Amino acid sequence: MSKIDFYTNVADPQAFACRLADTVLRKKERLLVWLDSERNLEVFSNRLWSFGDTRFVPHCRLDAPEAAETPIWLAFRLPDDLSHPVLLNLGPDLPDDCDRFARILEIVGRDEAALATARHRFKAYRERGYAIEHHDMSHTPS
Repeated sequence: MSKIDFYTNVADPQAFACRLADTVLRKKERLLVWLDSERNLEVFSNRLWSFGDTRFVPHCRLDAPEAAETPIWLAFRLPDDLSHPVLLNLGPDLPDDCDRFARILEIVGRDEAALATARHRFKAYRERGYAIEHHDMSHTPS
């Protein structure tokens, strides 16, 4: 069964998502980043390309020819048949089948809309019986 990690009180969710992607990469795990649109996929990809002055976070679109050799995939639609170790959910909903992922990472900003979405997702995961870990990032720089 998947483990769910909620990172709450995040000042800059996009910057934090880049840091999480880098952390998963350094742990030598594969990551799928699920975004809510083609536009946001492009924006996030650009942020990963410019992550730090000397750091590089290798990534590509899920459907790219080089995806098999790339540790981080970006997608705005989740294929039904895909299993992956870690999902960074920047998408609109919960994945249909959470058990396809060993871990699911959820980032929660500080605004009311982000908090409302997080409450809904937290409740849905809990009702499905998933183990949830909470990480309060209020004292962490973005």
